[in-house]
Amino acid sequence: MTSAPPVWRDGPVLAFMVSETVIWASIFYSFPALVLHWKDEFGWSATAALGAFSLALALQGLAAPWVGRAIDRGLAPWGFALGTLGALAGLAALTQVETLVAFYAVWAWMGLMMGFTLYDACFSVVTRARGAQARAAITAITLAAGFASTLTYPLTAWVIAAAGWRASVWVLAGLVLVFVLPLASYAAHRMEREAQARTPVATAKGPARTRVSARPGYWPLAGGFALTSLGVGIILSNLMPLMAALGVPDVLAILAASTIGPAQVAGRILLIVAGARVAAQRVILGAFLMLATAAVLLGAAAALPALALVFAIAQGVGNGVISILRPVVTREVMGEAGFGESAGAVARLSLFAFALAPGLGAVLADLFGYGAVVALCVAAPLAGAVLLRRLAPTS
Repeated sequence: MTSAPPVWRDGPVLAFMVSETVIWASIFYSFPALVLHWKDEFGWSATAALGAFSLALALQGLAAPWVGRAIDRGLAPWGFALGTLGALAGLAALTQVETLVAFYAVWAWMGLMMGFTLYDACFSVVTRARGAQARAAITAITLAAGFASTLTYPLTAWVIAAAGWRASVWVLAGLVLVFVLPLASYAAHRMEREAQARTPVATAKGPARTRVSARPGYWPLAGGFALTSLGVGIILSNLMPLMAALGVPDVLAILAASTIGPAQVAGRILLIVAGARVAAQRVILGAFLMLATAAVLLGAAAALPALALVFAIAQGVGNGVISILRPVVTREVMGEAGFGESAGAVARLSLFAFALAPGLGAVLADLFGYGAVVALCVAAPLAGAVLLRRLAPTS
């Protein structure tokens, strides 16, 4: 197979870099950016409103293996087109919501569309097309999409100040229509064409002969990533209350929270610099340990608040590295045949864990205090690292 061109001359990768940034900004980060406005306008409790996002993530997890199976069968161009159109319909419906039931229905639909359009689908397409060379493309895509929240928060704040939250949703829908629909469709078509040009073995269509969950390595792999997603989800969803309970001053807490995103990008840049010289499984283990260390630093911020900044850097770098290398390690462990279904099955457990995290963190805090929350966030990635150590080392 010929080498892929450099990223700056790689049309489908450049298209995915833009489309993934915009779709993440529009259908994922729009929820945390707008949830307080929904809560205030409709009088819902925070728990009731956030439950809709947990439902969306759970349904994304349910859809992931099915979407992956469709990608294995060469249907990625259709999947991205329909998923993007579905996201547009969901955003339009969101502007008409008046009741909590309707709000949940819209976000249930949006969760399914996330399964068709976000990282897991994108990385399955790229891996199907590029195989062992997918790592560079995935790194570039996540590097760009790491700025999605940087697009969402100021843009929605500006539009809300001028015209209200519904107008901000229409603006996001406009971005999806102008950028995501054409670019994601183009990228998926080009990547599928590359996949069809590869050997039949490398692009084997349909599910693998053995059920994914019964294949060697699946449970340590999926369980390890799910445990880490649980810890990350608990921290991200409870971050400001956590730091307040630990006595971190508000200004420092806001600075720390704002540092996590850029630190994720920094971690991805480090991977670009390192290239393929470092074994993916070893780097993943290091990232898991970094997340555990980050949680320790967060707990220690009760005694030395400045450690909240060090926590944020470690949290961001660790999570940024994991988001890139999960599909890479999944391919190494599960193989390329039926990769979309395998990647979807691995992602499903992680998405379920991430959906569970906000409620679990809140319950733990209520029952046992935030010390127990921090302890779980230390233990979860450590347990994940133990599971991943059971995998065969990369050759």
